[in-house]
Amino acid sequence: MKKLSVLLTLMMMVSILFAQEKKEVVLVGDIKCSFKNSEQYAKNVHDVIVQAFVEKGLHEVIDINTLSAVGQEIYRQSGEAAMNEANWKRLQEAGVKGADWVVTGTLSNYDAVPVKNDKGQVTGYGGKLNFVFKVTNLKDGTQKGMADIACSTFLSEKTKDAAIMKAVKNAKDKVIKKIKGIFPITAEIVEITAEKKGAARTLTIEAGAALGVQKGDQFKVCEEKVFRGKKRLIEIGRIKVLEVQGDDFAECKVVKGGDKILADFNGELKIFAEMIPRTGPWPPIKM
Repeated sequence: MKKLSVLLTLMMMVSILFAQEKKEVVLVGDIKCSFKNSEQYAKNVHDVIVQAFVEKGLHEVIDINTLSAVGQEIYRQSGEAAMNEANWKRLQEAGVKGADWVVTGTLSNYDAVPVKNDKGQVTGYGGKLNFVFKVTNLKDGTQKGMADIACSTFLSEKTKDAAIMKAVKNAKDKVIKKIKGIFPITAEIVEITAEKKGAARTLTIEAGAALGVQKGDQFKVCEEKVFRGKKRLIEIGRIKVLEVQGDDFAECKVVKGGDKILADFNGELKIFAEMIPRTGPWPPIKM
């Protein structure tokens, strides 16, 4: 019995390790701002971006402020350019795990506007600010995506500082939405579950509740091709989630391109499903 228990524990540890290996690593770096006395606001923007990536759950997240002084300096020296071999070696010697992506940004504007009552008396302040963040491939310096965030307070706050801080906190949902656009959920096609006249009708993908997949979500099916060492993604079809089957899988209806999806799947070509960002109210309103 003890041997079985030990074996199960080892299997769980191995499965956890494999699950962790699947996740790419995102380093959230510094948020810059040239305005006087802006350090705390820039730090709060940084913290909100860290929280958003953690809540999204698709990546392992490294906060630059949690690294050793040596690790911070190496990353900052590298900036947004490619991480060369010498710097990777220095990072490893410093005990720092290498990141796949680095997030940097700029706090471009912030303000607190007085809110007045009917008598013209100031009763509080409304905060607002704008910041930009971008995601760069740390290994080759290419840009993955960029997002421009504008946020404000919903209700007035007693002080200017509190109003601006509240506006920063209110930015988190917008940051998460932008992250989803930059890093859409992707999934392998596990099985063609139904076909008709040489076309796939339903299929199973490896993406479920753990990634936030819901009934009604739509994915585009892409084929990956390589030309002169460069990857090209070609959309070959579309699918819609019929049923989420636990944390890891979902059953989907093929909406478009069933013949090509079936042919590529049977031909063992490299195809995958990529979620299309949701629009409008969610869940969708039934008409």
